[in-house]
Amino acid sequence: MRDEPIPSTRFPSMMKDFSLDDELDPLLKEALGWVVRLSSGAATEADARAFEAWRAQGPAHAAAFREATAFSKAVRAMDLGSAGYGDNVVAFAPRPVRSLMSRRAMLTGGGAIAASVAAAMVIQPPLGLWPSFAELAADYRTAIGERRELALADGARVDLNARSALSMLGGERGVSLVTGEAFVALPQSDTDFVVEAGGQRILSRGGRFNVRTSSLQTCVSCLAGTVAWQGGDRQQILQPDQQLSIDADGPVRLAAIDAAAIGSWREGLLVFRNTPLAVALEDINRYRAGHIVLTNSALANRPLNGVFHTDQAENAVAQIQQLLHVGIRHLPGGVVLIG
Repeated sequence: MRDEPIPSTRFPSMMKDFSLDDELDPLLKEALGWVVRLSSGAATEADARAFEAWRAQGPAHAAAFREATAFSKAVRAMDLGSAGYGDNVVAFAPRPVRSLMSRRAMLTGGGAIAASVAAAMVIQPPLGLWPSFAELAADYRTAIGERRELALADGARVDLNARSALSMLGGERGVSLVTGEAFVALPQSDTDFVVEAGGQRILSRGGRFNVRTSSLQTCVSCLAGTVAWQGGDRQQILQPDQQLSIDADGPVRLAAIDAAAIGSWREGLLVFRNTPLAVALEDINRYRAGHIVLTNSALANRPLNGVFHTDQAENAVAQIQQLLHVGIRHLPGGVVLIG
């Protein structure tokens, strides 16, 4: 049986040996080609825009992409390690010894390993430098520094923060926050409006609340009315000016909040009050190209206090250096190492 390579006009050279069976549907081949491109490690925002233009050509393209992403379920079963503040901390290991495996062995026996690694990179892109599968498949996405207001048919309003992704729930009234942050304003209703985020369920029949989710934690802040949180067999009712934080490694914390600070991003400000640095950097990274990375795990929980303007996010690195007296190193592509 003859193999046919995926068209690789802009694919990195290391992906040129990737091949697909001729019996595959041509549209599915294209979809799998996008899998390769987006998992190449060289994917850019331009690639993401090109993909969205491809997928928007029709329902068949969207269906082919969903089929191509189905293989990610196998990767999710892999032990990729538990999430936590350390997920935003990169340890620099010594340069590995070059493998003695032959090129032929890499192209045959190593093919399955390469595919698994590529799949993992698409599901959890390193440093968040390009969108994940889940983000690309979302109904709504925002780019760096972009905020978007969504008016839903039932009178609900959702404001989506920068670098966030959201989908409508099928079968019930509500939305799924794939990643990022959203503000929800609801009219009074006899039925629950549901927000799913980070494996949690947040329900309300009227009021206003803020939800954010990432690999570090999922956080819901009640600003008006009441909000119910459901996580497995646990639940909690939030009153105005209360916030519930659920860390990826399990701990759940209820605390009082300053509502003005929570909603400040909608006014173009990021207000941090004793915010763990790892969490604060997630907000700042929404508004600047590249990525700020912690290289010292001891800094992850260090509290940050300050006010940052979202339209001047490039100044945040210098401000953090002055506030916390930490070392800074600038790399190409807007990557900044702190530690």
